This record gives sequence, structure tokens and C-alpha cells, in this order.
Amino acid sequence: MSATIVVTVAVAFDGSTFTDVSANVTRTSVRYGRARLLDEFGAGSAQVTYDNRDNSLTPGHSDSTYGNTQLIGREVRISSAVTGGSDSYSTYLFRGTITDVDYVADSTNASTVILTVVDGFEKLGRTTVLNQTFVEQDCGARVSAILDLATVDYPNASTPNDRTIAAGSVTITSATGVDGNALDLIQQTTRTENGRFLVNHAGAPSATNFGGVLTFFGQNSGTIDRGISFSDAKALSGGSVQMNALSLEYGSELLFNAYEYTDATGTVHSGTDSTSVAKYGQRTSKKTLLSNALSTDNAGIYFIGLYAEPALRISSVTTDVDSMSTADAEKCLHLNVQSSVALSYLPPGSSTTLGGEYVIEGVTYDISVKDMATNASRITAIYSTSAADTTGYWILDDPLLGDLPTVLAPG
Repeated sequence: MSATIVVTVAVAFDGSTFTDVSANVTRTSVRYGRARLLDEFGAGSAQVTYDNRDNSLTPGHSDSTYGNTQLIGREVRISSAVTGGSDSYSTYLFRGTITDVDYVADSTNASTVILTVVDGFEKLGRTTVLNQTFVEQDCGARVSAILDLATVDYPNASTPNDRTIAAGSVTITSATGVDGNALDLIQQTTRTENGRFLVNHAGAPSATNFGGVLTFFGQNSGTIDRGISFSDAKALSGGSVQMNALSLEYGSELLFNAYEYTDATGTVHSGTDSTSVAKYGQRTSKKTLLSNALSTDNAGIYFIGLYAEPALRISSVTTDVDSMSTADAEKCLHLNVQSSVALSYLPPGSSTTLGGEYVIEGVTYDISVKDMATNASRITAIYSTSAADTTGYWILDDPLLGDLPTVLAPG
């Protein structure tokens, strides 16, 4: 039996009290994370399509219930609850603030308002850091130090549950007279150790988790096991969740065989994989890091060791969450960046099933009305993934992390 999922969209029109507007919402889309392993994490966003035939949300209209209030900058929360499930609290799929309100009307008396909502990256992208001094510290501590600056203050001290910052494992050198955009500085810090910095929206539901948690995963952070295994119809095993489609990549998207990495002093460190260069031509990764010479050079060696050969990988999985069982639907709605899933696929005409452990890199939801009587929603999810064995980090002389992961390409 398929799951019944109720999705709630609530807006704080007065700045504090959240009003449920779900009865007028016909479609919602949510996107956060990244599509590919080497992409930069950007701002998450949501679009809410609102049926405005009752004039309740006409922007700036004097007799509109909500349209005559402040809209830009007001907070929106999108949550889900699976009927008959075990969760004590709703799972928040997205949380952000309104940045744009579009009104569309036509001659048939149709009236639609589209709310564009973005997460906390939008505030960080507007914040400037001026003439700051930072001590030598690990990546996570530097991220926290930037967030704690009086000019940044994100999120503020009254909402400690809105931030989860891992320690990190690479040391950032001290710096004085630091200027720049807050988000750019944090992302440069994150790149120094191949970490992940984003706003994570889903997760285990609780009374204090409303989604939109600012998150830094250090390069050695473990994945979060949600107990989900995706399979296609031919490879489906007991307890697995069926995927509608998947995307396989085998090409040059993740092919690099040379590096030019600049350390904190401005010194450029370079290296190549000559075997790979001879086969594919030189493909160079260029980065500016905030670490010392040794750490910067090790990062370059690790990078081309990992990406000097093309690899077959499952880059995304598409599934209908509302078609799952109640238990599986709840698990899928808890997936966010750094969750782990198992994937298996039997190609047509083949007797060998492809499979492995994968890490969620990005989450996309397309939510529409499924049943007006039960207020049930239809939810199609796309999870962008990366292979779990390529998300660790190489550490010299470590008995476990000193070995590069093995990435196999088809023969």
C-alpha cells in the first residue's frame, strides 16, 4: 500500500506566527545541495505555486488577507508528515525566506502567485567581512569564527539548533587584515580540505528541528545511514525501494590528472599523473587553499590520484516517495546531504548487477496535490549521489586513510 503524505506550507506573514496556507498551494519544488561531486554548494531554493482566486495573496492589494502585509524577507517552512508513520514530529523539507513574489492572472479569472524562497546562504552572500584577524585553527573552527563575527552572526545565538559544524581535519594558517564576502571566505575554507558546507534541510524530525540547519562536514565526516536501498525493477530485492530512473555517468566530468594548488603563502604546488596525461591529455585542477605547503601539496596528490581515470558512477536516482510503503517514505523524507544509500541496477541485456554504497550530494523534490479529500501529496524525489569510496581523504602514514580508494572503470 502506498504512503499518504501530507505536506504543509506555512508562512510567517507577521514575522513570528506561522500561517498554514497549504489549502491554496497547488505545487511546490525544493532544491538544495549540488548536482555533482565537484560542484560548489550553493543556496538552496524553493518555489511555491499559490492558487490566488480568493485574492488572499495579491501582492500589495489593500483588501488581500496576506498580500497587504510584508512579504519579502518573511520566513517559509515546508514540512511533511506520513500518515500512520512513526515520526513524532513533522519532517521539514525546506526552510527559508521569501525573495520574490510573482503575480500571474489571465482572462479566465485564474490568479496565481509564485513565491520564491531561498535558504540562509542568501544572507551569507550579502554579508561582508572587513579587516579581520584569525588564529591558526582547523577548518571547522575557522567556519565557526566567521559565522560568529558581529557583522555575520548567522544564525544568531538564540537559535543554536540552526548550526552544526564539524571540527575538520586540516589546519588553516593564521591570517590578518582579512576582507571579503562571508560566503566566499567560508567556501574557500571548505575547499581547503574537500569538506562540505551547505544548508541541510531534512533529517531526523524533532521538536526543535525546523530544517534549514547550517552545516559543515569535514573531509573525514562519516555518512548518515538512513537504511534505504534503491533498486530497479529487475534487481529489486526484498525490502528495497524501487527507483523510477537513474543517471549513469562515464566521461570527463571527474577526470583530472594535473594540479596547480596555491597555499596560504601564495606558493604554487603542482604535479601530474603522467600515465593519465599520455592517454587523455592534461586536465588541470586549480585551487587556492588556506593551508601550509605540505597540506596543500598532499591535497593535490590525493586529488589527481582519485580522478586520473574516468569512472562509471550513478549520479542521480529518481523515485516516487508517495508510492512507497509508509516506513520507506518516512526514511526517504529524512534523506539529506551526507546520508548514505545503497544502489543496485541491472542493465538491460546484462546478467551482472551494478551496485554500491552512495552518498547523497543534492536533494530535489517536486510536490503536487494527489488527493484533495485526504490532502495527500504526490512527491517525486531526485537524489544526486556520489560513490562513497571517493568521499574520504588521503592522510599520509595513516594505516587506514593512507591508501587511496580504488575507483574501477569498465574494461
